Order: sequence, then C-alpha cells, then structure tokens
Amino acid sequence: MRTPPLRGRRTLTAVGRAPVHLCGTWLAIRTGEQESVLVELGLSDPVPVTIGQGEAAWNRDHHSWDRDHQDRPARVYVSPVTDGWTLVFGDLPGSAPPAAGSWARDVQALCARLSARFGAAHLYGMSCGGPWTMWCLAEAGTVRRYYDAQTGERLGSHPAEDGYRLPDEDEGLPPDAYDGIDADDIDAVMARRAELYERLALPEVCYATDIAALTSVDPSTFGPHTRVSGQGVLALTAHGRRQ
Repeated sequence: MRTPPLRGRRTLTAVGRAPVHLCGTWLAIRTGEQESVLVELGLSDPVPVTIGQGEAAWNRDHHSWDRDHQDRPARVYVSPVTDGWTLVFGDLPGSAPPAAGSWARDVQALCARLSARFGAAHLYGMSCGGPWTMWCLAEAGTVRRYYDAQTGERLGSHPAEDGYRLPDEDEGLPPDAYDGIDADDIDAVMARRAELYERLALPEVCYATDIAALTSVDPSTFGPHTRVSGQGVLALTAHGRRQ
C-alpha cells in the first residue's frame, strides 16, 4: 500500500472553511495523526486538496448519477485536523454497501477498532433529501451508542441525547394541535408548533449534526472560528486501487 509521507508537502490554502453540505456518512476520529488514519483505513495515494475541493469531491461522488450504489467507493476525503478531530467523508472502506444487512455490524466493528487505536471514533450519517440520520459512538474500543432512524436499530445509550427526542419517537403533540390552522400556511403552522413546544415543554428532535456538535465537531457549523491545521487529502480505497 502506497502512503507517501505528507510532511514537507506544500500546504494548500484552506479555501472552503465554511458550513459543509452534509449528505452521506462521515467519520470523526480524535487524532491529529492523519497518516495513521490513512493506514488504519487502508487508504493510499493521498493527493493534497483544499477543504472546498475535498468537500466538493465527496458530494459529487455521493450524488453521481453514474455511480452504482452497490459498488464500493474509489476514494474518500480525509480532512485536515479540525478542532482536534480528523474527519473522513465518504462510504467506509471495508464495510458492506449501506443497503446491505451487514452494514450496521460492519461500521460498529470499524468504529470500535478505530477507537481502540485513537481513543474515540464516531460515525455520523444524514440525508439531504430525506429524514434518514444515524450515529455510532465508540470510545476505548467499545461502541457506546448506535442509532439508525431508518432501521430503528439501536444499541446502548449516550448522554449527548439527553433532553432530545429521537427522530423515530412520537412528537407528543395533542390530537387537536393544529385545529383551526390552515395547513398551507407554513408560518401559522410553525408558530403554533413553537407555542405548543414551549407550553408543553416538548423536547426538540435531534439529528446527527446535533449529536456531532456534542461529541466531536459539527461540519454544518464550520466557519472562521473553526481551528484547522495540516492538509486535507483525497485518498484511494482498495476498490479505487483496482480501477
């Protein structure tokens, strides 16, 4: 496996330190050792890219009409160290396709292995075109929490969810919540909802970004305040090396 050292390479400017458009899965690994992350994930041939280029490549690959979604990813984007975490955007090397029945087991095993090496490894997932969201939180070699809103699969618990409602749980509104409100009047619907949530002290729903903000970093809130060091790269997976 070819993983040439990144030290001494020209650092490309961190263009794109802005909120990330999130659709798909990303890993957050608590380390500044990018080269070790590449080795642990079986990635090679890293090509330096700006933050904006890496994010654009991830989104293009995920949304490509030419891609067979049963096929394995050819590359992933590995971020610079971001607020103490290294992020890996893309389908996970070594795991089954997300639609496969073994995907949850595969990603839990991967997160557990990475957390044994680096201390903490979290996987998050969201869809920009639907309600799907998930997270897998592993620390010190153990998966502490796994949750998938689409399949309903869950394991363990985590304090980051305290005070929130999970996406597949009932909202808790009374049957007459929107009586007298025109369903086409979005402003009126949202105003009634806000009123009821405050009056009934109902918990807001949480998504992967909410959990990420409390357990690592939330890419959807990146901005000038985000601390970034090092160099982001696009790296090949085993499938990419065979192409």
